[in-house]
Amino acid sequence: MKKNLKNTKMTTTNKLKTYNDCKEFPLLNFERIESTGDFFYMIKGYEAGDEVEAYPAEMKDIFNKVVQDYVISLNAKNYDIVQYGKINSAKVDLLKFYVAKQIIELQITSNYHRTANGLPIDNSIIAELLKDLRIQKKEDLAEQCEIIERKIDKLNNDIAEAEKKIEKNEPEEKQGEADINEMITNVELILERGIDMEKTSLYRFGIMQDQARKKIENLNKSQK
Repeated sequence: MKKNLKNTKMTTTNKLKTYNDCKEFPLLNFERIESTGDFFYMIKGYEAGDEVEAYPAEMKDIFNKVVQDYVISLNAKNYDIVQYGKINSAKVDLLKFYVAKQIIELQITSNYHRTANGLPIDNSIIAELLKDLRIQKKEDLAEQCEIIERKIDKLNNDIAEAEKKIEKNEPEEKQGEADINEMITNVELILERGIDMEKTSLYRFGIMQDQARKKIENLNKSQK
Protein backbone atom coordinates (compact mmCIF):
# COMPACT_ATOMS: atom_id res chain seq x y z
CA MET A 1 0.00 0.00 0.00
CA LYS A 2 1.25 3.48 -0.81
CA LYS A 3 2.30 5.68 2.08
CA ASN A 4 0.21 8.86 2.15
CA LEU A 5 2.53 11.84 1.91
CA LYS A 6 -0.16 14.50 1.77
CA ASN A 7 0.61 17.63 3.79
CA THR A 8 4.02 16.17 4.66
CA LYS A 9 6.94 18.46 3.98
CA MET A 10 10.14 16.77 2.93
CA THR A 11 13.60 17.97 2.01
CA THR A 12 16.42 16.39 0.07
CA THR A 13 18.41 16.34 3.32
CA ASN A 14 15.80 14.07 4.90
CA LYS A 15 16.99 11.17 2.75
CA LEU A 16 13.95 10.86 0.53
CA LYS A 17 13.17 7.32 -0.49
CA THR A 18 13.33 7.43 -4.27
CA TYR A 19 13.32 4.82 -7.04
CA ASN A 20 16.91 4.36 -8.12
CA ASP A 21 16.84 1.62 -10.76
CA CYS A 22 14.52 0.39 -13.49
CA LYS A 23 13.85 -2.95 -11.82
CA GLU A 24 11.92 -1.34 -8.95
CA PHE A 25 10.54 1.74 -10.75
CA PRO A 26 6.79 1.16 -11.44
CA LEU A 27 5.56 1.58 -14.99
CA LEU A 28 2.68 3.63 -13.56
CA ASN A 29 5.09 6.24 -12.15
CA PHE A 30 6.98 6.34 -15.44
CA GLU A 31 3.71 6.99 -17.27
CA ARG A 32 2.78 9.72 -14.77
CA ILE A 33 6.09 11.52 -15.26
CA GLU A 34 5.89 11.22 -19.05
CA SER A 35 2.28 12.44 -19.09
CA THR A 36 2.44 15.19 -16.44
CA GLY A 37 6.09 16.23 -16.21
CA ASP A 38 5.91 15.83 -12.41
CA PHE A 39 9.28 14.33 -11.46
CA PHE A 40 8.23 13.97 -7.82
CA TYR A 41 6.80 10.59 -8.87
CA MET A 42 10.39 9.43 -8.37
CA ILE A 43 9.63 9.57 -4.63
CA LYS A 44 8.23 6.34 -3.21
CA GLY A 45 4.64 6.82 -2.08
CA TYR A 46 4.21 10.18 -3.77
CA GLU A 47 0.75 11.14 -5.06
CA ALA A 48 -0.33 14.20 -7.00
CA GLY A 49 -0.94 17.09 -4.65
CA ASP A 50 1.48 15.99 -1.95
CA GLU A 51 3.52 18.82 -0.47
CA VAL A 52 7.14 17.99 -1.09
CA GLU A 53 10.11 20.21 -0.37
CA ALA A 54 12.53 18.86 -2.90
CA TYR A 55 14.13 20.14 -6.06
CA PRO A 56 12.38 19.07 -9.30
CA ALA A 57 15.75 19.24 -11.08
CA GLU A 58 17.19 16.72 -8.63
CA MET A 59 14.22 14.38 -9.15
CA LYS A 60 14.60 14.80 -12.91
CA ASP A 61 18.24 13.81 -12.64
CA ILE A 62 17.27 10.65 -10.74
CA PHE A 63 14.62 9.91 -13.37
CA ASN A 64 17.15 10.26 -16.19
CA LYS A 65 19.53 7.89 -14.39
CA VAL A 66 16.76 5.29 -14.00
CA VAL A 67 15.88 5.56 -17.69
CA GLN A 68 19.57 5.25 -18.58
CA ASP A 69 19.75 2.14 -16.39
CA TYR A 70 16.75 0.77 -18.30
CA VAL A 71 18.31 1.44 -21.70
CA ILE A 72 21.63 -0.12 -20.68
CA SER A 73 20.01 -3.12 -18.96
CA LEU A 74 17.89 -4.07 -21.96
CA ASN A 75 19.69 -2.35 -24.82
CA ALA A 76 16.21 -0.91 -25.22
CA LYS A 77 14.68 0.58 -28.35
CA ASN A 78 11.98 2.44 -26.51
CA TYR A 79 9.70 3.56 -29.31
CA ASP A 80 9.97 0.93 -32.07
CA ILE A 81 7.09 -0.92 -30.44
CA VAL A 82 4.69 1.83 -31.50
CA GLN A 83 5.57 1.16 -35.14
CA TYR A 84 5.34 -2.61 -34.65
CA GLY A 85 1.93 -2.13 -33.07
CA LYS A 86 0.75 -0.05 -36.03
CA ILE A 87 2.00 -2.73 -38.43
CA ASN A 88 0.27 -5.53 -36.54
CA SER A 89 -3.00 -3.60 -36.28
CA ALA A 90 -2.91 -2.70 -39.98
CA LYS A 91 -2.25 -6.31 -41.00
CA VAL A 92 -5.21 -7.54 -38.94
CA ASP A 93 -7.42 -4.92 -40.61
CA LEU A 94 -6.02 -5.84 -44.04
CA LEU A 95 -7.14 -9.43 -43.63
CA LYS A 96 -10.66 -8.30 -42.70
CA PHE A 97 -10.94 -6.00 -45.70
CA TYR A 98 -9.49 -8.55 -48.14
CA VAL A 99 -12.07 -11.10 -46.98
CA ALA A 100 -14.87 -8.53 -47.18
CA LYS A 101 -13.84 -7.58 -50.72
CA GLN A 102 -13.81 -11.22 -51.84
CA ILE A 103 -17.26 -11.87 -50.37
CA ILE A 104 -18.71 -8.74 -51.99
CA GLU A 105 -17.25 -9.72 -55.36
CA LEU A 106 -18.89 -13.15 -55.02
CA GLN A 107 -22.17 -11.43 -54.11
CA ILE A 108 -21.93 -9.20 -57.20
CA THR A 109 -21.47 -12.28 -59.38
CA SER A 110 -24.36 -14.04 -57.63
CA ASN A 111 -26.61 -11.00 -58.07
CA TYR A 112 -25.82 -10.88 -61.79
CA HIS A 113 -26.92 -14.50 -62.27
CA ARG A 114 -30.01 -14.05 -60.06
CA THR A 115 -31.08 -11.00 -62.07
CA ALA A 116 -30.53 -12.87 -65.32
CA ASN A 117 -32.82 -15.63 -64.06
CA GLY A 118 -35.48 -13.30 -62.68
CA LEU A 119 -34.71 -14.09 -59.06
CA PRO A 120 -34.80 -11.53 -56.20
CA ILE A 121 -31.59 -10.03 -54.81
CA ASP A 122 -30.82 -10.02 -51.08
CA ASN A 123 -27.72 -8.13 -49.90
CA SER A 124 -28.46 -8.38 -46.19
CA ILE A 125 -25.43 -10.65 -45.72
CA ILE A 126 -23.20 -7.80 -46.95
CA ALA A 127 -24.73 -5.31 -44.53
CA GLU A 128 -24.02 -7.75 -41.71
CA LEU A 129 -20.48 -8.31 -42.98
CA LEU A 130 -19.69 -4.58 -43.00
CA LYS A 131 -21.41 -3.77 -39.71
CA ASP A 132 -18.25 -3.89 -37.59
CA LEU A 133 -15.86 -2.45 -40.18
CA ARG A 134 -14.92 1.21 -39.86
CA ILE A 135 -15.62 2.23 -43.41
CA GLN A 136 -18.13 4.21 -45.41
CA LYS A 137 -21.13 2.06 -46.32
CA LYS A 138 -22.72 2.05 -49.80
CA GLU A 139 -25.74 0.18 -51.11
CA ASP A 140 -24.10 -0.16 -54.53
CA LEU A 141 -21.74 -3.12 -54.14
CA ALA A 142 -19.39 -1.96 -56.90
CA GLU A 143 -18.94 1.36 -55.10
CA GLN A 144 -18.44 -0.51 -51.84
CA CYS A 145 -15.64 -2.53 -53.43
CA GLU A 146 -13.93 0.66 -54.59
CA ILE A 147 -14.07 2.10 -51.06
CA ILE A 148 -12.59 -1.11 -49.65
CA GLU A 149 -9.82 -1.07 -52.27
CA ARG A 150 -8.88 2.48 -51.22
CA LYS A 151 -8.84 1.38 -47.58
CA ILE A 152 -6.58 -1.55 -48.46
CA ASP A 153 -4.20 0.79 -50.30
CA LYS A 154 -4.07 3.10 -47.25
CA LEU A 155 -3.35 0.22 -44.88
CA ASN A 156 -0.55 -1.02 -47.13
CA ASN A 157 0.91 2.50 -47.19
CA ASP A 158 0.66 2.72 -43.38
CA ILE A 159 2.54 -0.57 -43.06
CA ALA A 160 5.25 0.55 -45.49
CA GLU A 161 5.67 3.87 -43.64
CA ALA A 162 5.98 2.17 -40.24
CA GLU A 163 8.47 -0.38 -41.60
CA LYS A 164 10.54 2.44 -43.10
CA LYS A 165 10.73 4.20 -39.72
CA ILE A 166 11.92 1.01 -38.05
CA GLU A 167 14.45 0.33 -40.80
CA LYS A 168 15.88 3.87 -40.58
CA ASN A 169 15.96 3.63 -36.77
CA GLU A 170 15.44 7.39 -36.62
CA PRO A 171 15.95 9.24 -33.34
CA GLU A 172 12.66 9.83 -31.57
CA GLU A 173 12.73 13.59 -32.11
CA LYS A 174 12.62 12.95 -35.87
CA GLN A 175 9.80 10.42 -35.64
CA GLY A 176 7.56 12.61 -33.50
CA GLU A 177 7.05 12.10 -29.79
CA ALA A 178 5.69 8.67 -28.93
CA ASP A 179 3.00 8.49 -26.28
CA ILE A 180 3.76 6.04 -23.45
CA ASN A 181 0.09 5.04 -23.23
CA GLU A 182 0.11 4.20 -26.94
CA MET A 183 3.19 2.04 -26.35
CA ILE A 184 1.51 0.21 -23.46
CA THR A 185 -1.70 -0.32 -25.44
CA ASN A 186 0.21 -1.73 -28.41
CA VAL A 187 2.15 -4.15 -26.21
CA GLU A 188 -1.12 -5.33 -24.64
CA LEU A 189 -2.69 -5.83 -28.08
CA ILE A 190 0.28 -7.72 -29.49
CA LEU A 191 0.79 -9.96 -26.45
CA GLU A 192 -2.98 -10.30 -25.93
CA ARG A 193 -2.71 -9.59 -22.21
CA GLY A 194 -3.36 -6.72 -19.84
CA ILE A 195 -0.58 -4.91 -17.99
CA ASP A 196 -0.91 -3.95 -14.32
CA MET A 197 1.03 -0.69 -14.48
CA GLU A 198 1.37 -0.39 -10.71
CA LYS A 199 2.85 -3.87 -10.26
CA THR A 200 4.93 -3.90 -13.45
CA SER A 201 8.39 -2.32 -13.32
CA LEU A 202 9.86 -0.31 -16.17
CA TYR A 203 12.38 -3.15 -16.60
CA ARG A 204 9.63 -5.77 -16.91
CA PHE A 205 7.81 -3.59 -19.43
CA GLY A 206 11.01 -3.47 -21.47
CA ILE A 207 11.04 -7.27 -21.52
CA MET A 208 7.40 -7.25 -22.63
CA GLN A 209 8.29 -4.86 -25.47
CA ASP A 210 10.98 -7.28 -26.63
CA GLN A 211 8.50 -10.17 -26.46
CA ALA A 212 5.99 -8.17 -28.52
CA ARG A 213 8.66 -7.23 -31.06
CA LYS A 214 9.80 -10.86 -31.43
CA LYS A 215 6.20 -12.02 -31.81
CA ILE A 216 5.64 -9.59 -34.68
CA GLU A 217 8.96 -10.51 -36.31
CA ASN A 218 8.09 -14.23 -36.14
CA LEU A 219 4.64 -13.54 -37.62
CA ASN A 220 6.26 -11.57 -40.43
CA LYS A 221 8.68 -14.43 -41.16
CA SER A 222 5.87 -17.01 -41.20
CA GLN A 223 3.92 -14.90 -43.71
CA LYS A 224 6.82 -14.68 -46.18
